Amino acid sequence: MKNPAWDVVFFLMLIAGGFFWGISSGKRKMSLGALGIYALLAVFQYIPLDNLLKDRASNEIWMFKGAVFLGLLLVFSLFLSRSFRGLPRDEGNWWEIVILSLLYAGFLSEALIMLAPKDLINSGKILLSPLILQIFSAPFSYWWLILPIFGIIFL
Repeated sequence: MKNPAWDVVFFLMLIAGGFFWGISSGKRKMSLGALGIYALLAVFQYIPLDNLLKDRASNEIWMFKGAVFLGLLLVFSLFLSRSFRGLPRDEGNWWEIVILSLLYAGFLSEALIMLAPKDLINSGKILLSPLILQIFSAPFSYWWLILPIFGIIFL
């Protein structure tokens, strides 16, 4: 990768950030973060953002929804971590942290791509590299939603 696209660099930074977060906080906090994404995906579609976003370009809609999603994810994660404060800290092995950070980064990336309007994806104006679109598109997209649960259960 001589000149990687910025979205590939962003995905690799999510993996690295997840790894350092897992090393510093443990597997349990990473698992709570993934559960926060699941809860937010269930609730986010009922947040009335349509009135704020009418007459906006598709890229603006996607960026605004992504920013709101990440802000609410931070709030959800804080509430979940406070709810499970008394539990003992589970460090985990380094390879478990690497696997969980890969699954967490993929899951978060898939969740953010799912927020994009369909016309933006279909028209090719999403401005993501073909590699990222291939990894997170149709046949693989459902795996990114399922595999973190198995990672939480079995690791």
